[in-house]
Amino acid sequence: MATHTFKPNIQFPLIDFVKFNVKDINVDNLEVNSLLDFKTIVNTKTGEVGTYKNAFYKGLEFKIYEQTDKTDYRRITIEGSLHKYWNSGAHNFNDFGINEVNEVLKDLNYRFNFTPLNCYLRQLEIGVNILPPIKTKKVLKACIMHKTNILKWVFTKDEGNYIQVKNQRHFIKLYDKKTHYQNKGFLIDNDIMRVEKKWCKMIELNKKGIYTIDDLINYDLINFKTDLLNLWNDVLYCDVSTIKGTNYENKYNNINWWEQLENSNFKYHRGNLKKMIKTNPKNIKNIISNLISQKVDFLNTQTVQINPLNILLKQTVSTLKEVDKNRRVCLVTGLNISMQKIDSILLSHTGLRYYLKTDIKIYNEVKSKYLSYKWIDADTETEIKEIAHNIRNKNYNSKNKQKRIYTPKQYQLFEVAV
Repeated sequence: MATHTFKPNIQFPLIDFVKFNVKDINVDNLEVNSLLDFKTIVNTKTGEVGTYKNAFYKGLEFKIYEQTDKTDYRRITIEGSLHKYWNSGAHNFNDFGINEVNEVLKDLNYRFNFTPLNCYLRQLEIGVNILPPIKTKKVLKACIMHKTNILKWVFTKDEGNYIQVKNQRHFIKLYDKKTHYQNKGFLIDNDIMRVEKKWCKMIELNKKGIYTIDDLINYDLINFKTDLLNLWNDVLYCDVSTIKGTNYENKYNNINWWEQLENSNFKYHRGNLKKMIKTNPKNIKNIISNLISQKVDFLNTQTVQINPLNILLKQTVSTLKEVDKNRRVCLVTGLNISMQKIDSILLSHTGLRYYLKTDIKIYNEVKSKYLSYKWIDADTETEIKEIAHNIRNKNYNSKNKQKRIYTPKQYQLFEVAV
């Protein structure tokens, strides 16, 4: 098995989504890995086979591309959230620092035999979760533009509502994590605001000397911290309390007013708004800037207690006041099933419809694992019925297996989870 020295004390910003190519590993070995169930998309009308096969594991999507006229080798790409992987593919609203990143990398190395040196980045997303001084929704409503680009509202099933700016090389995103995950059935008491930057092209990162994940984990924290602070500083933020009773009350909070300004006037009024915000005793924008700075520092200086035997058994700093003791998980998939009947123990039709509506990636991961090829072209309701049926069968077969292994009077040193 490949080995790599993971550095527990290096500085590291909060990393979420990554997309990378994996080189110099045996593709055939990955393809037969028992944790991955690869499937190929086939056009049922033409019989044409897709250019790749894919599999899902803890929120990460593994793709194997076959040889083509342009490439005489098979290649591997992996994409998804390392943060969600740490949480078994469920969410990314808690803190995720250097210790957790290293545990995820070690786990991937152990299960799939590749190291950060093998992983050549294609996309990267960094961000922080903070507890804002006012409601996140109020903060987002006050964010009008990023530089000279309008912050537009976007909705996706996987990420909920957020505001973003899309440039050629990167995305800027600001959103309300509390509402997002409350809608998914999680108990969250505090407001959580997330600030993200996603590089969709590697030009900027390559200039920093970052090509692989190994380069990334050796990169100096201060540069990424500066990226996030510059991101927030470039947001045209208009706190209503700042302009109330002034000549700018119905101007500075109006996106249409800003759009019609010529460049010189835009710069003048932007500078004027910044001066007004600085004189506001509350100065929400500056408070959030300090919170971003403090959170990045905190994530890279605090330690967490990690159970080295299992990446799922961990105690980490969280923005939650307390864990929801009533939150229930499926015995087979490990997914949250709090949206189902109180006596539910397995993911059922109700939960599957819920994930289909709110988090299509999780639904597809469950589908890829528990829907047999026989039903691949079935309608959605039949698909859900068959997935639920196979989950029940998995639970039933696991129980029977334990009964065969352990006789009724035989004592067990450890309780075996099914």
